Amino acid sequence: MDNLILKVNDQGLKSELEKMFSKVKVLVEKFNISRDENKLLKEKVKELEHALSEAEKEVSGKNSELLNKDKEIAEFKNRLLDERKNKISGEDKAQLKSRIRELMVRLDAHLEQKANNNF
Repeated sequence: MDNLILKVNDQGLKSELEKMFSKVKVLVEKFNISRDENKLLKEKVKELEHALSEAEKEVSGKNSELLNKDKEIAEFKNRLLDERKNKISGEDKAQLKSRIRELMVRLDAHLEQKANNNF
């Protein structure tokens, strides 16, 4: 009879241990999945940081271009103002006006594009 009781207890203990091991196995699998997801998320964050850095460089370059174009427009305006004193030919004056208009259109388009990209 004692052997029978021990046998029943052994089977119950085995059953409970198997349940516990299966639960531990599920938890380990979930942990591994979480770790893999975290690794993928960290890689994605690095990629996004790199993309952001590249975008910042591009914006900085565009800002430099804008400053150069603004300077060029100012120089053209000054030349036009000096034209009144120095009597620049009508053809040169027309070319300067055309170039200023072209640069202003390009600046407007770039600023509009930049504003659209920020939103």
